[in-house]
Amino acid sequence: MEEAPKHGHHAHGIAVVAACMVACLASGAGLAIGLTHHATPPSLASSNNVGSMALHQVQYDDARTLNLDVTSSQARNIPFPMDGTITYAECPTDGLIASGSHEYDIDGIPLISLHTEVPLFRDLAYGDKGDDIQALQNELARLGYGTSLSGTFDWNTWNAWRALYALAGGTAQNGVFDHNLIVWISTDNMSTTGCAAELGASVTADSDMPAFTTSLGVQRIKANALPQNRIAGERVVTINEQDYPIDDNGEVTDPNALAAMLSWNTYLDNHKDEQSTTSVPVNYKLKQSINVYSVPAESLIGLNRSDGCVVDSSNNKPVNAHVVGSSLGRTLITIDGDAPKTIQISPETQSCDAS
Repeated sequence: MEEAPKHGHHAHGIAVVAACMVACLASGAGLAIGLTHHATPPSLASSNNVGSMALHQVQYDDARTLNLDVTSSQARNIPFPMDGTITYAECPTDGLIASGSHEYDIDGIPLISLHTEVPLFRDLAYGDKGDDIQALQNELARLGYGTSLSGTFDWNTWNAWRALYALAGGTAQNGVFDHNLIVWISTDNMSTTGCAAELGASVTADSDMPAFTTSLGVQRIKANALPQNRIAGERVVTINEQDYPIDDNGEVTDPNALAAMLSWNTYLDNHKDEQSTTSVPVNYKLKQSINVYSVPAESLIGLNRSDGCVVDSSNNKPVNAHVVGSSLGRTLITIDGDAPKTIQISPETQSCDAS
């Protein structure tokens, strides 16, 4: 007699295999979920279907792109003001000649390297007037010497010049400014190759041997325009991966910044030899980041330009807030006074009376 098929055992085997497959799939799904889940930062958590949210501070530097106008300087010779023999020659090792400094003596007479907005082309005596005198007075004042700023050569102007010249070991003629004692330089910190004349050399005002030869470099860095809506505070620009200060007029004066610009590929790629001014984009940001709050746009009410309110969840009262920027789809704000712990995400009230 033939033995009947064992359907019961066969069905049981299929059930066991199916159960194992389900368990494995469930386990694998759980593992996949565990591997792909990432915690969302509190400041970026979704606001959907949530009535309120906790406030969390984030750092903000108000970074943006700024175009700088970079003025280059061509190499040129700076002549001596008189004829004679070099009896003293001492220049900074970095070649940077500062206005008011003393690098040369000719025939034992000290010379002052001096920058003025108007070149000094004549001798001056009491009562003389002119733009060159105003320029001399402005520079003497900038260097810290008390002088009048009248545009008229008077005793105060002469006395300021006398004090500056005395620091170099010179004696100023009474009541007179001798322009032949000045090596006129084009900027208040002029980059040069160093002393062009050696001790003992014979020089003339029109000779081929100059006092200085300026180096090819960057003469000035100034922003084309500053953003009107920037956050107040000390600012820096990033040049060749380093941060340098920029003043409220948009000017970068740090000599190290000028040197960094000259060797920066971004500047070199934009610069053309026939152009004296090159526009260069840089990162412009606060020197010190500030604390702000990241909130959804719908949590702000009564916006007037950058001013508005958020609503404190604990008492349903508006709190003054100021929009400073945005990031990753969120609005960045500062809050007057103590910030509430939580705010309403979609406030029903639209009144922004936070008084």
